[in-house]
Amino acid sequence: MRIVKGKIRPVWIISLLIAFLSVPILLHFSQTILNPQTQNAKEVLCPPGTPGHLLGCDFLGRDNLSRLLSGSTVSLGIGLMVGFLSTIIGTMWGVLSGATGGVVDQVMMRILEVWFALPEILIATILLLVLGHGAMAVVVALTFGGWMGVARVIRGETLRIREQLYMEASRSVGTRPSWMILKHFIPNLLPVMGVLLLFRIPGGILGESTLSFLGLGISPPHSSWGTLVNEGFKALPMTPWVLLWPALAIVATLLSFQWIAEKIGRSPS
Repeated sequence: MRIVKGKIRPVWIISLLIAFLSVPILLHFSQTILNPQTQNAKEVLCPPGTPGHLLGCDFLGRDNLSRLLSGSTVSLGIGLMVGFLSTIIGTMWGVLSGATGGVVDQVMMRILEVWFALPEILIATILLLVLGHGAMAVVVALTFGGWMGVARVIRGETLRIREQLYMEASRSVGTRPSWMILKHFIPNLLPVMGVLLLFRIPGGILGESTLSFLGLGISPPHSSWGTLVNEGFKALPMTPWVLLWPALAIVATLLSFQWIAEKIGRSPS
């Protein structure tokens, strides 16, 4: 990931986060009207464009559009929580490692390298085998499987900030390390943290979709984009559109977040 240095207006990050946080809330209230669990045996696997079913129906006669919107509340909610938690944990680890230096930094980096060598999905899978199914279990598993990348970037930025002249002056007058972290490191790291957050949110969405597709994440009757992809894959030979809609939703969301993060990361003002 390439982050271009420069000022990033906090209002952009705050506005985008509020917008994405409001989506799952609005969609949650819309479920009472859309009834994603309503079944109709006469409309099983009806094609897109059927009156009353813009995107068609699944193998139980449930409306695909309703289920897609319902699943988005789970997938987006998990993505947001994973993004926030992994960014916070990674930032704490990276700042402590980079600001402390010496033996502490070396030990923390060795631990990070060992943890980072393990694939995120493998860590999440092992944790889910212990924690079981459910949205919160998926959040915990993906958070502990994906904070290492944030920590490495934050540590690098912390080391860069640490070498600035004003930091040397602050150390020379005996400023406490804890005060330096709060006064100098964290404020200067906020723009980078915002960009990392926007990268971690789609990572959480993709991770949830992968785990649910493998049957390790969200379990029926609850739906997410991952479970919809799983169901659509089973019906692929006969009705490819059941798989198409959740797949397009995942791809569009991932590309949107990445585009926003890249734009903010390259913003000169």
